[in-house]
Amino acid sequence: MEKIATNCNNEIAYIREGQGFPVILIHGLDGNMASLYSLKDALKHSFDVIVYDVRGHGKSTKRHSFNLEDHVEDLKALMTKLDISSAHLIGHDMGGLIAKHFTDKYKTRVATLTLIACNLIDSVHALNKLMIDHQEEIEGFDKSEALILLLPYMYKEKEKAKKWYQNQLIYSRQTADDSAVATRALMEFPVLKKDVIIKQTDVPTLIVNGVYDPLMTNETIEKYNYAFTRLQMQSFNASGHAPHIEEPKHFLDVYNNFIMSQVFQKE
Repeated sequence: MEKIATNCNNEIAYIREGQGFPVILIHGLDGNMASLYSLKDALKHSFDVIVYDVRGHGKSTKRHSFNLEDHVEDLKALMTKLDISSAHLIGHDMGGLIAKHFTDKYKTRVATLTLIACNLIDSVHALNKLMIDHQEEIEGFDKSEALILLLPYMYKEKEKAKKWYQNQLIYSRQTADDSAVATRALMEFPVLKKDVIIKQTDVPTLIVNGVYDPLMTNETIEKYNYAFTRLQMQSFNASGHAPHIEEPKHFLDVYNNFIMSQVFQKE
């Protein structure tokens, strides 16, 4: 693991492995780059893979306040300091929000965009609603403990999800204060309003969702058809909120086919 400095003495922890065209992996809210190690290991045989802890998570700098724009500029700084002019972006959950917002601002630096289990409409509210629906079961537990108790409701492949979540905790534990700061950063993102129109993008986009994911709604998914002009959408029938973990081989096949289809279109 290495670190690069961004702005105001912030440091971003990252790992870079493999060779080929760059692929940058961005983890979800309250997670860390350990959540993407298996995907990194699968992709590094064909790509130059970068995985990192976003601001306020893992072993990157944790401040008392930041916003989504800081996440976007951190990603730009990471790419610049690693001499990456363009990359494929893969974002899970919150990582998808960061990747989408980065694409909206720096389109020429994004070769393709992949969103995994990413609710662009009301990601924070969806998780809060799930916690409220099961408040009797999680009462008295902090957020990280509550998420473990909610695993059966969020994932189809529960044992895979449990091991995946435990590996993230071994790497780094998110405190309650860190989680609150990270959540507030997302609340500034304007798509939390149900009637918002997602900014349109024509960058080739792959969206992967699990049919058992309680944080995704049909209303949200329908809006994606109008927001992405070059869209491939895949629903995984044996997955919940982490298709790349619950169905890793299926995800890798879908992703490689998506990338190859873009190569053939350019020829």
